[in-house]
Amino acid sequence: MDGLLIREPWIGLILSGRKTWEMRTTGCRKRGRIALIRAGSGLVVGVAEIVGSLDPLDALDAYAAGEPYHAIGPAEQRAAFEGNWRTPWVLRNALALKRPVPYRHPSGAVTWVTLDTMVASAIEEQLTPLSQGGGPASALAPSSVTPADFSAVVPGRSTHSAAFTVAPAPAVGRPPAATLPDPAPSPPPAAPAELVSPKGGPSRTVRLTGGNIRNGHIYVPLDFFPGDTVGGSNKDEAAPRRLTVSFEPGQTVDTDIDSTKRILRTRAPVRDFFARAGLTEGDAVLIERTAPYSYRFSKA
Repeated sequence: MDGLLIREPWIGLILSGRKTWEMRTTGCRKRGRIALIRAGSGLVVGVAEIVGSLDPLDALDAYAAGEPYHAIGPAEQRAAFEGNWRTPWVLRNALALKRPVPYRHPSGAVTWVTLDTMVASAIEEQLTPLSQGGGPASALAPSSVTPADFSAVVPGRSTHSAAFTVAPAPAVGRPPAATLPDPAPSPPPAAPAELVSPKGGPSRTVRLTGGNIRNGHIYVPLDFFPGDTVGGSNKDEAAPRRLTVSFEPGQTVDTDIDSTKRILRTRAPVRDFFARAGLTEGDAVLIERTAPYSYRFSKA
């Protein structure tokens, strides 16, 4: 069984039934059941089926029209589009495992992992009750994805882009159509940033904790940064693309984000910024998006 690495918040949205398009930079030829791996966690947390790969979305209005399926908010769509995250992989029957299964992550793997037999068996054991009638009937229901012209989803899309139309995702608060009993909840992010400014827009403000000051890091809101700049817990799981971060006062560096700690991977420039700006516990830091992959950090 192959496992697909997906970061938060996207894997959580898939498992909740609110995201049926996984946006990637290229198409996917795989079909059928895959494991879903929460990037940076070392755990298989669910399964889903890949039933198709659409043509790339070729305009921002198409990207916006696809929001009910890819779940990327308006504030992040331009950066995702310009980062070439335009190709939907169509998923169905996403299931959260009641007991996440640990696996060994091979060095350098950033998209797919081939799971060993023992891990695949541990996953299949949790799915067996479904095939024997012990789980939700909807988990084994026929696909809600049917061949159709994509113009039915995005007005103005050319008819030669025929692929799939996906049934709308469930509303927030509704249980997903397919889930195992009592799924294990996703672990909460470590010390999430306090969002002082409204969600969306070109900037966010976060409050510094004592731990931030002592350890030379800043908790950042992951949904404010392009998905391809958010990596795993170590350098072997670094994101495929880097951010350019300017500290004012301070240095300008290229770095990615550690999704498990919600911090910039580089720390020395952060400590330098704290010292130059005279920042202490309780102070606020303004994070501004100056370009799709460029950000400025300054004292608020």
